[in-house]
Amino acid sequence: MGKLFKLAMFITSFIPLWLTVIFIDILNIINNHMNLWTEYISIVTIIVLNAFSILVLFKSMASIQSTEYNSYKVIEAIQEKGITSEFLLSYVLPLFAFEFTQWDGVVQFLIYFIILAFLCIRNNNVYANLILEIKKYKFYDCELQWKPEPSVKPIKVIVLSKENLCSQIGNTIEVASLNKPFHLMKNLEE
Repeated sequence: MGKLFKLAMFITSFIPLWLTVIFIDILNIINNHMNLWTEYISIVTIIVLNAFSILVLFKSMASIQSTEYNSYKVIEAIQEKGITSEFLLSYVLPLFAFEFTQWDGVVQFLIYFIILAFLCIRNNNVYANLILEIKKYKFYDCELQWKPEPSVKPIKVIVLSKENLCSQIGNTIEVASLNKPFHLMKNLEE
């Protein structure tokens, strides 16, 4: 899945910002009648980019074959709870300082956003994601022991799960790699 999955995670994690930018652009279109290209381009780009990113997220998760899941014993699991507010305050809120209705403000934003995307994707710093929250997925920092060979050193991964992994400590779960360090847990009902 390469870096495309991480990029899709990164882009969709900014949905609160994208909705606000669209709102600002629509207000500017309603209130002004001259030179609105920046607003139109912005709205179309945001919609297309987010639609593509959401498609990549769900296609990546749905494309995992049942043979790709491996059994692991959960040694430790900690739900990432505070990361959402931390992410919004640290990354999303400062981006409101840019003027999204002027082309030079959009260029300044893009410079900052592209650098932020590069750093976050490279360092696996993508946790808060409204789309996955709506689908009832949670992020867990986990230490997992490969079931077939208990002598192998446990691995530390981030697991996306609809199940409460904190209650699964000591139990065996099945996970498949989405993209290091992200893994998807197979639903217990399957």
